[in-house]
Amino acid sequence: MDRDPIVFAWRSAKRRHAAAIAVALGLGGPLVGLGLLALRDLVDELLALAEPGRGPIHFLHLVVPLPERLGGHGLTLMRGWPLPESALTLWALGALILVALALAGLGWGVARLCVRAQAEAVRRLREVAEDAILRSGPAARDDARALAGQVGAAIRAADGLLAVGILVPALAAGSVLLALAVAAAVAPRLVAAAGISLVAAALARQLLIARTERRDDQRRLEGAALERGLTDLVRRLPAVRAHGTTAFEHARLGHVAERARRALTETENDLSRARAPALALAVLVPTVMLAAALWQAPAPAAPVSAGGLSAVLGALAIASSAVAAFLRQSRRRRAALPAFREIARATASLEARARAPRRLRSQSEPLPDGGPIVLANVAAYDPASGERLIGLDLSLPMPSHVAILGDRGSGSRVLAALIAGQLEPTAGAVTYAGTDLRSVEPAERARRIAYAGGEPVLMSGTLLQNLLYGDPAFADGSSPDASTPNARELEERLVEALSVTGLDRLVYGRGLASVLPRRLDAATAAAIVETRDALRAALAADHAAHLIEPFDPARYNRQATVGENILFGAPVGSAFSEARLAGHPFTRAVLEAEGLTRPMTEMGLAIARATVEIFSDLPDDHPLFDAFSLFPARERGFFEDLIARQPEASGWRRGPAGQRDRARLIGLCLRYSETRHRFGLIDEAMEARLVAARRTFAALLPASLTGSVEFYDPGKVTAAASLEENLLFGRVAGAEAGAGARVRTLMQAVLRERGLERTVYRFGLASQVDPRAAESGLAGRDGFTPFERTAIDVARCLVRRPDILVVGLALDDRGAPEVMAGIERLRAARAGRGLVVCLPAECRPDEAAPFDVVLRAERTTVVRAGGMPDVAETAVAESGPFGPPAGAEAVPSSEVVSSSTEPVRDRTRLTPD
Repeated sequence: MDRDPIVFAWRSAKRRHAAAIAVALGLGGPLVGLGLLALRDLVDELLALAEPGRGPIHFLHLVVPLPERLGGHGLTLMRGWPLPESALTLWALGALILVALALAGLGWGVARLCVRAQAEAVRRLREVAEDAILRSGPAARDDARALAGQVGAAIRAADGLLAVGILVPALAAGSVLLALAVAAAVAPRLVAAAGISLVAAALARQLLIARTERRDDQRRLEGAALERGLTDLVRRLPAVRAHGTTAFEHARLGHVAERARRALTETENDLSRARAPALALAVLVPTVMLAAALWQAPAPAAPVSAGGLSAVLGALAIASSAVAAFLRQSRRRRAALPAFREIARATASLEARARAPRRLRSQSEPLPDGGPIVLANVAAYDPASGERLIGLDLSLPMPSHVAILGDRGSGSRVLAALIAGQLEPTAGAVTYAGTDLRSVEPAERARRIAYAGGEPVLMSGTLLQNLLYGDPAFADGSSPDASTPNARELEERLVEALSVTGLDRLVYGRGLASVLPRRLDAATAAAIVETRDALRAALAADHAAHLIEPFDPARYNRQATVGENILFGAPVGSAFSEARLAGHPFTRAVLEAEGLTRPMTEMGLAIARATVEIFSDLPDDHPLFDAFSLFPARERGFFEDLIARQPEASGWRRGPAGQRDRARLIGLCLRYSETRHRFGLIDEAMEARLVAARRTFAALLPASLTGSVEFYDPGKVTAAASLEENLLFGRVAGAEAGAGARVRTLMQAVLRERGLERTVYRFGLASQVDPRAAESGLAGRDGFTPFERTAIDVARCLVRRPDILVVGLALDDRGAPEVMAGIERLRAARAGRGLVVCLPAECRPDEAAPFDVVLRAERTTVVRAGGMPDVAETAVAESGPFGPPAGAEAVPSSEVVSSSTEPVRDRTRLTPD
């Protein structure tokens, strides 16, 4: 890759840059020359150089003076058009206006070419970085991460350079040549003066730029020194208060500031001296040009008209501006050079690491259909985990099922990565049916040998898009539907993956918790409303109706918070969100109108007092504090202070401080739920007052806020609420143990009967995944447990249906029975196909259905597990090197899992019935 941004830009889009230069110089040069000629004639006419009674003036005539030895007569390039004096002004002004409009249009066209050239340069830079990162192995992860940051820094530093990096020097050179040509056309003696003026202006501008850079650097150093001093002062504050060293700190910081100021003053003085030549040249250049125009030499020379001199000065002004732009661009180029040099270094490093595998791939044949995976004297090191294996000599016949026992740090996952070709050995070779895995194209290898290992990575998008990650058909962010090619086959693979990994329960749960889309189709909305009555009847028949507290406009819902009861609906947007509800002017007005401001302030004070007392012995990061406290840990100190200075709800501070205290306490009250927090603060009388406030809120809500709340209505869906709340039209009563599980079991049966279970799964698959929340390990609507992230990574591999599946993920976050139950489902789905799994050391494979090969990772090597059959010989004898033994009929995986996947298939179908 080119280390110079301008050279990189030129090679990225040669044709567009060449076209921009050709248009700018080929059309722009003549246009500017035409404008200068019009300016010359206009000035000459205004100064009335033409004598009275003289013939008509030739507009836009161009005659180049020739020396005496060439005849002394001028060379006529344009004869011009004879015009009367009265019309010359109009024609000259019209010509200048037309030139200005033409230059504007020309500039727009050149800008379009430059913008497209820059886009191509950015695309090429992205492709270079993408190729280098995608070719990088696990050992080059740090270099790849650094390269990603360097590309962003390079684009920021080279903004504009990639567009006009070639055009600006060309325009500067063209404008200088134009200025010299105009001077020669007016009077040859002006050429030397014009050249000297341009050189002097360029040198003065370069000096000014250099001194400005020094001043700016010193200014940044001064700011950094001041920031360090003040930051250190903040750190010293306890010592300042303890020892009374205020005067000392003032003096110390004053000396620091004085040293920085002296250095800055020197650079400011240098900059002032650099400005002097530039200011002087503003007067000297016109003076020099006037002197050259008036100079008659030993022999009288042809006089220079005022219009000609104006044209020369105009050309010099254009050339000076172009040269100044070139010098400014040179400054930006120097600033961008380090970033491009780092990118070139990083890409060269990654390219060198990938060169050997690429040479192997160029000589390789396609991956065989089957055969043994052989590790011959292999040593490997995983820089991510620090695990190392040496001296591996193994032969694993495929297809077979292989178990690798070992806990974290044992090297089991290093072996799994080697088998899958994800980790290159530092010594020896890993072959599949005689083909070195390093010689196989990564995409082909991943398609045939799938690997779920390392840390599972989730992507922004829907859960379905995460499960189908890697399918080029959905790289644009779209999702499959019934019109997708091979939709039924895709559905079958998805169903199998969900059932085997246990993600069907996750998808179903996320579907119930998902918020309904704003534009829900009418048929689905009507089905949800109709299902409410059927679900209520099923609960009554099972004597479970008391487990649901419905949304009744005339009754207080004890399963909801105080704020939710007043809203009696779901907030849309942030206007009435939980964080802003207490401070919203309309909410405060409703509470004031219902006389609830003081009671709710007292209730909030009681909640704060009880919460502080209950959690007084717990640290801020204790999980119980986050689970049950009504205010976050960061606000704990505020409420402790408020309780200490406000023991009773009377005598509040005046002004904004008191208003803020009361608003915070009302906010606590609005988040309070009697059934959850059980402080005994809400009686029947208070419930009646809150229901009255609910009616006032709905009746007085202004038209401008009607879209901020989606009120509960038994006759329609509430789009801002979850699907579960819409189906129940209420909340599950938590007083009885197991109430939630019992209700959801009945709900699932009703949904299956009414054909809505597929809708739930569809909503679950369409739920959005937030990678940051998902990778934080927090469970919930936007987060996943470690096991769920592992299951998603395995499901991605299952959807592709590879020849060999290698599961190198650590499954030790669950108990051995749960792990083995999942492994048995996975083995059933992979019957007749290759499977390699890593298991915790405490897991023992079922002797009734043994693995073909069982290995144990110990320290830096791998051994056969005790009591297990011989690794190579037994497996080969039972299955043969390329599949099951002759005459044995392999059971298709779809038949093995058909009994467990059929319900899921009904629920998740992508294709129409």
